[in-house]
Amino acid sequence: MVYTIKKLNSTDKLKILGETAKFDVCGFPSIFAQKKFQRFKFIYPAVGKNGRCVRLFKVLQSNACEGNCFYCANRKDRNFKRISFSPQELSHLFIQYYKRRWVDGLFLSSAIHKSANFSEEQMFKTILYLRKKYGYRGYIHYKVLPGTDDELVKRVAPLVDRLSINLEATSDKYLSLLSPTKDFSHQLLSGLKKISNINKKKPLTAGITTQLVVGAAGEKDKEILNLSYQLYKLYRVWRVYYSSFMPIIDTPLENLSPSSPLREYRLYQASFLLRGYGFTPEELFFDKNGNLPQRFDPKLAWAVYHPDNFPVEINKADFWQLLRVPGIGKISAKRILRARKDNKFTKFDQLKFTGAVISRARNFITLEGKFYPSFKKPVFSQLRKTSSQSRIDNLAPEKKNQQLFLWEEI
Repeated sequence: MVYTIKKLNSTDKLKILGETAKFDVCGFPSIFAQKKFQRFKFIYPAVGKNGRCVRLFKVLQSNACEGNCFYCANRKDRNFKRISFSPQELSHLFIQYYKRRWVDGLFLSSAIHKSANFSEEQMFKTILYLRKKYGYRGYIHYKVLPGTDDELVKRVAPLVDRLSINLEATSDKYLSLLSPTKDFSHQLLSGLKKISNINKKKPLTAGITTQLVVGAAGEKDKEILNLSYQLYKLYRVWRVYYSSFMPIIDTPLENLSPSSPLREYRLYQASFLLRGYGFTPEELFFDKNGNLPQRFDPKLAWAVYHPDNFPVEINKADFWQLLRVPGIGKISAKRILRARKDNKFTKFDQLKFTGAVISRARNFITLEGKFYPSFKKPVFSQLRKTSSQSRIDNLAPEKKNQQLFLWEEI
């Protein structure tokens, strides 16, 4: 392990440990990188309650790691500057930014310095200083490191809003291609199960999350989403974050091509369908390679693939039927149900006020039995005569919409 001996002040450390913390995902897909937040590289946008964008002070306690993951900037065999914050130093630094109202919360993680327990103890002390000494009552997302003792995690849990542990891959097979020192089933998945049990006994304010690296090991979208679905059902994971692989110089995977940010975005869209829209992985459309279409979102793909389910009558459909309509999300579906108690929907102007995206929804709905498609000929009679793959191939590319991503978080 190579160490660079140099006296750094807290600001110098923050520039390094804040920049490195970017590999832990907590907010928007990378396709929505927001330059307005880049005054400080360690302040990241995330989605809070009611779709509000919040600023997280995201930092590592240390970047000195005993692990040797093939893709990681902090790997043991990589030659770079290794530094650490003391708990007193980091807590004081954060509270200064918080008092200036530059940040709304803290995301704290660390490389495994000396041992998982040693690193967790340092992070735990940082949290204690914030809660006890400074009286900080705001949001804290706390990263649990693989191999941490159960008792230490239990001590941390009452002090934070969210716990997370990174699974990194979908199985032992793929993890072995990323990290030769980690065990998927007995170390990572068991760690997630432990924090899940903690959350079930005494629910955390913001639940538990995990993260997968996308595109470094050759995994398929279908495998990723099958695992995500199980995590939502069995472990009550609030979010599965997807991190597009980016090659880092002086790592074994430095010559591997980066993963597409658009692929990451489609995975998030599909994940929303599994988590809150009543979809199962078997219903999603995948290409012959087991991946999601890149040109348009997975709900639109499902709708085109199942023309017999449409058009849906807006004034009669139940909540779950409305959720299957492209352009209608959970918020707009609830508004539609409330509004039609007083007046039936007969015009698109009425529907627009619910937040529904008319340009997407109009080809899949009727208003009092009347169909107003944007196509010149009835779309469904055409679709039923073509193969499923042809329907998908003929769809126009979809524009990425950051606001839709915000709404879907609610």
